[in-house]
Amino acid sequence: MHFTPPVQTIYATKQALKEYFAEGEKAKWDRHTRVFNEIHKGLAELGFKNVIKREWQAGLVVSAIYPDDKHWNFEKVHDYCYERGFTIYPGKISTTNTFRLCALGAINEQDIKNFFVVFKEALINNNITVPVIYNK
Repeated sequence: MHFTPPVQTIYATKQALKEYFAEGEKAKWDRHTRVFNEIHKGLAELGFKNVIKREWQAGLVVSAIYPDDKHWNFEKVHDYCYERGFTIYPGKISTTNTFRLCALGAINEQDIKNFFVVFKEALINNNITVPVIYNK
């Protein structure tokens, strides 16, 4: 390294590698896949549409389109979820209003089920309705 190394990044990488090898590659991928599927299930049950066809997705991040509802406010929904221990991410597509949910990290299917309880509460508390349209 040309300058002072980012020590915290080195420690974080070292820890991440320990956790990766402790869980095992196949087990980790299988868990991420189950989490990814649970995210899709929760979004479908609430009527959210995918930005990208599911069969084209890598299985790590799911981008959903904002609902067509005048009450939708990403910041309010984000803050409601965040205050209860969950984070949703703003979209990165300049031509479409989206948000993202991630299947990475030390999370499992129950964590996603718990998230969707809170996410649904955020929608209800903000008078947001999402038409039930199941993504194919």
